[in-house]
Amino acid sequence: MQQKIMFGASDKTDKTNKIDKNGKFNPETTLFLIDGSSFLYRAYYGLKPMHTSKGETVQAVYSFCRMIRKLMTKFDAKYISIIWDSKGKTTRHEIFPNYKATRQAPPSDIFIQKDRILKIIEAIGLSQVSITGIEADDIIYSVGKDYVKNGFDVVVVTLDKDLGQMLDEHTFMYDAFKDVVTDVQSLEEKRGCKVAKLPFYFALLGDTSDNIPGVKGIGEKGALELVNQFESLEQLYESLDIVPRAKVKKALEENKENAFLSLKLFLLQYVRTNIVKDSLVFDPKDWAKAKEIFRELEFKSLLKDIEEDKQMSIGGVRDTLEKLEKYDFKCVTTEDELKELCYKIKNHLYFATDTETNGLMPLQCDCIGISICIKEGVSYYIPFGHNWDPAEYAQLTKEQVVKYLKPIFEDEKIGKWMHNAKFDMLVLFNAGLPVKGLEFDSLIAARLVAKAWQKNGLKDLSMQYFGEPMLSFAEVVTANKYKDFSYVLPEMATKYAAADAHQTLKLVKILKKELPDDGMQKIFQEIEFPLIEVLYEMEKIGIRVDANILKDLGVKVDKDLREIEEKIINLVGLESKDINLGSPKQVGQLLFEILQLPTQKKSAKGTGYSTDYEVLVELSKLHIVPALILKHRELSKLKNTYIDALPGYINPKTGKIHTTFNQTDVATGRLSSSEPNLQNIPADSSEYGLVIRQAFIPDEGKVFLSADYSQIELRVLAYLSGDANLINAFLQDRDIHTETAAALFEVPFDQVTQEQRQIGKRINFSVLYGMTPFGLSKDLDISLGDAKKYIDKYFSQYPGVSKWMESVIEDCKHDGYVTTYWGRRRYVPEIHEKNKNLYEFAKRVAINTKAQGTAADIMKKGMVNLDKEFKKNNIGAQILLQIHDELIISVPEDNAKQAQEITKRVLESVVDWSVFLKITTRFGNSWKDVTK
Repeated sequence: MQQKIMFGASDKTDKTNKIDKNGKFNPETTLFLIDGSSFLYRAYYGLKPMHTSKGETVQAVYSFCRMIRKLMTKFDAKYISIIWDSKGKTTRHEIFPNYKATRQAPPSDIFIQKDRILKIIEAIGLSQVSITGIEADDIIYSVGKDYVKNGFDVVVVTLDKDLGQMLDEHTFMYDAFKDVVTDVQSLEEKRGCKVAKLPFYFALLGDTSDNIPGVKGIGEKGALELVNQFESLEQLYESLDIVPRAKVKKALEENKENAFLSLKLFLLQYVRTNIVKDSLVFDPKDWAKAKEIFRELEFKSLLKDIEEDKQMSIGGVRDTLEKLEKYDFKCVTTEDELKELCYKIKNHLYFATDTETNGLMPLQCDCIGISICIKEGVSYYIPFGHNWDPAEYAQLTKEQVVKYLKPIFEDEKIGKWMHNAKFDMLVLFNAGLPVKGLEFDSLIAARLVAKAWQKNGLKDLSMQYFGEPMLSFAEVVTANKYKDFSYVLPEMATKYAAADAHQTLKLVKILKKELPDDGMQKIFQEIEFPLIEVLYEMEKIGIRVDANILKDLGVKVDKDLREIEEKIINLVGLESKDINLGSPKQVGQLLFEILQLPTQKKSAKGTGYSTDYEVLVELSKLHIVPALILKHRELSKLKNTYIDALPGYINPKTGKIHTTFNQTDVATGRLSSSEPNLQNIPADSSEYGLVIRQAFIPDEGKVFLSADYSQIELRVLAYLSGDANLINAFLQDRDIHTETAAALFEVPFDQVTQEQRQIGKRINFSVLYGMTPFGLSKDLDISLGDAKKYIDKYFSQYPGVSKWMESVIEDCKHDGYVTTYWGRRRYVPEIHEKNKNLYEFAKRVAINTKAQGTAADIMKKGMVNLDKEFKKNNIGAQILLQIHDELIISVPEDNAKQAQEITKRVLESVVDWSVFLKITTRFGNSWKDVTK
């Protein structure tokens, strides 16, 4: 006999105040039920494949754990359980043997990852439930129903639409990935019918993913009309005579058996469970029991979270502070103390430094304090912008700090050591303390020597190298509910800030030895370190933007969007003009129900049919509406991403956009841009993309000079592969795409058509990026046989390339990584992957990194050399933007020709190869003017 759910006499609670003013449920009376399978599949497909250094695929494990932690943190969840589907047949298979028969077999590695997840859940003691023969939906429904009866609110964590039928005043759904809570009212508004009628609604619709038949011929709109007209499926069939449309009536008559079968399959079934309340309690400290598994899976960020959990638990911050007691961290609050510190600095050859701010935009936030460390064991924090009560806490004024520290920061003879120097240098510049004499950046160095290049924050490195925890921002600011760091009180602020400079100093001493030991000294000294100063200047100067051009363009695009919408409505003959073309669901209804166009593939979520770019391109061959939808999406993206967003990034003090250039965030070594991403500003020939670029203009009296490396990655490929035909084509300055096309189509060079050249160009880059015959066939819209023939011909024309690619892959297998010309490493653990798709991905990564990474190094080295030459010649030229293979340079009009000559000479001489580099230059009065 099964045991009933056990509640104490006092467990029945008032069913009011479910959600507080902060959007949180009362943790003492809320049960969270996680749909395990739904969570697992979302975790698996939600991230790109992740691998350990041994090649194990782990993205689902990582994402699953990350989202569980997020859920617990957001809601302070105390009662929580993961509900899993039963293996094998269920009660619904007894009703309908073909239930879920059409589902495709899941990827094999998802089961391996699920086993890992189960072990982690078991290790931390989190409740998980599975009942033989019973689906997770029915278990969730049953447990939820029991707990609501006993005074609990229930939050079902799922994406499964079927579970919507259990929502009521005390039952909610939560999408952990979108961070959205759905209550009964919002679900009814979304669905257009009462929750109690959802089984009726879905019985009519059916569900292709579960092979539930429904009533063929009735779509969402028709089903909704019937559900709102009749109380139940039974009443509908009793009243077929009053169904208004003959077509619908006929469909119902022909599919009556399927309709009632579908209703049975959709209805959630109550089963008695044996879930004791105490077994649902989870203690967050138990995450520490998963540390060994996380170490094995190389989940550094989760390990860091566990460490922070420990520190933020009762006594956690105190424990960290106690470990820091061995160091002498001092708060400098008087002019005499500052004078004494400056005297010590001047008698030293170097010091480590860090800044504290009240924001993340270095040229707009305020610097509120500076930390300085001269020698290990002692570190200083100089506060001057904190929001403290002056009667209670003393601090220096900004003017005092600038007066004494400016000569020190400007003294090139005193070396400055920093972690993420570019950010701190911008903050200090904005505070009136320009920095000269930067000697080392531990962030850049760490990213060069580390295997896991994504995780090189100062606090991560402190644990990695010294086993010493540091106070986190969350402990110091977030946990105390401070608006920003300026509100942190002196003692805690000093411990936090002084530790940053102190650990930076310790770290620099180690990394100075590791760089040469790991073979990274050359790339650090010649490229990455001097590039810091170049990027600092680029970000500091920024680029001028005419917001009025963007405003006018926004008005035009709005008009064009409305015209497209009206054209679609007129073409389709819609009764309602209220269609949202930004909704994949509504677009799907328009294409597949109203226009009856053929479906192509399922959506990523599996809840309907895809309307992605590829699908719309194919459907555009059959009807004009998909082409119009594509145009609408293109314009909407332009407007939302660029036209409307860019003005918000204009610094009110400078009238310019100051983007951030990320130096080592990309695995190949390429620069990236963020806040905003100016490397993605459209460059196509459409009027819209070019007008956006037209808004970027030079300062008064200056012009833009564009310098673009011509086919740099293919030139790198020619040099690295040593292929004679490829090298000769470049030495003779012949168009490489025409050369390739001539070989592919077996025609003379001077008879290659523009269309053939485009195919040659596609194949040149496709091979470089490791595209397969299948990928090429889709890219060029040709047969698989033709694609294979083109690739075979390519390698016949350039046999050295094929041999080089094979050698790169073999070296990668042996070393576990690939290197660029300057020695930059990229580890490729997937090269040992047994999964064919992942192994092919690894091969593409290895080949692409070798070529693209070397091209990126050339660009970076070119920027360093060019900046140096500009300063040497004192012509007022300044690099403003880097866009992949191109530089945008600001030049005084009078010095334009000289700057052009210097730019071409310097950039073309970065390397002394037999395959020469080629630069194309253009002048203009806007970014549009210099766009090729």
